[in-house]
Amino acid sequence: MITILPLAGVPEVRAGDDLATLVHEAVAQSRATRIEPGDVVVVTSKVVSKALGLLGSNDVERADLVLQESQRVVAERTTSTGFTRVVEAKAGPVMAGAGIDSSNADDDVRLLLPHEPDAEAASLHGRLADVAGHADFAVVLSDTSGRAWRSGLTDFALGTHGLTPLEDLRGLADTHGHDLAVTVRNIADEVAAAADLVKGKLDRVPVAVVRGLDRRFLHPDADGSRTLVRSGPTDWFALGRAEAVRDALGVPAGSAMSVEVGIESVHPETVTDRVRRAWSAAVLPDPAGEDAALDGADEEWSVTCADPYVLGRIAARFEVALAGERLVAELTPNPGSVRVGIAQPRH
Repeated sequence: MITILPLAGVPEVRAGDDLATLVHEAVAQSRATRIEPGDVVVVTSKVVSKALGLLGSNDVERADLVLQESQRVVAERTTSTGFTRVVEAKAGPVMAGAGIDSSNADDDVRLLLPHEPDAEAASLHGRLADVAGHADFAVVLSDTSGRAWRSGLTDFALGTHGLTPLEDLRGLADTHGHDLAVTVRNIADEVAAAADLVKGKLDRVPVAVVRGLDRRFLHPDADGSRTLVRSGPTDWFALGRAEAVRDALGVPAGSAMSVEVGIESVHPETVTDRVRRAWSAAVLPDPAGEDAALDGADEEWSVTCADPYVLGRIAARFEVALAGERLVAELTPNPGSVRVGIAQPRH
């Protein structure tokens, strides 16, 4: 039977604190009483960041700080408070805002994720092993994130040590004798999410002990959480809908040009605003765009240019950019111009 035990005795963590000692003392004061062989100690990454003093500079705008803590931008939107970006964080996962966090911290504090969370999990495991008197346990650093196609937030494994992150069941037979073709269980994320059921976000319980997990999942040389991040050919969603189109047109997400073109809003926008943004995406990256002009409003527009080749080129780029805005364009060529009728798809 799996038991999840909250450690409520961890005090407010400050930069330079010995987190292993704080966790060990909290274990002794809890129902867990001690770290037993086979336990998984799940620690909220926030307290690791606090102990390491990983703070973002208040002299840097939050949007710029997100870019600094990112490998690449996956999607971006304009909100009432500025830009929100989903990024591949330097810590590894794809998540909103690079995981920069100000909750449960002073007003002027912006906590950053460790760039090598598996190494931090290993370091914490080593220090905990010293005070616990044995190393037969695992450590998971957890963080919180949303998931594509699902509402709400859940905890996931940002860093791991001593826990096999994935269980590959492909090739094994199910209860009906059929071979499993795609089933790979994410054990690390399941453990992190389970621990959050007793940690929570409002009760200031940053650590939990998961006891009773099948011992086959614990191994001192297990791969870390980096193996959980899909990248390259396995990442089918490297860019968002709008970002993929704009990137193909030469407007990379997170760039100064993206800001100049304009970034789609989470709030309702007029067709005219979306058309104007599509036009900017079509012409600004293309030097030939300087010779073309757009006129019109609402659903009726006209692209003009004296050079017929440039006219065709820009009109084609405009049609693609409009598709990125979820607008359907009907192009009708005329001498020296292209009429562009705009419609919104039903879906």
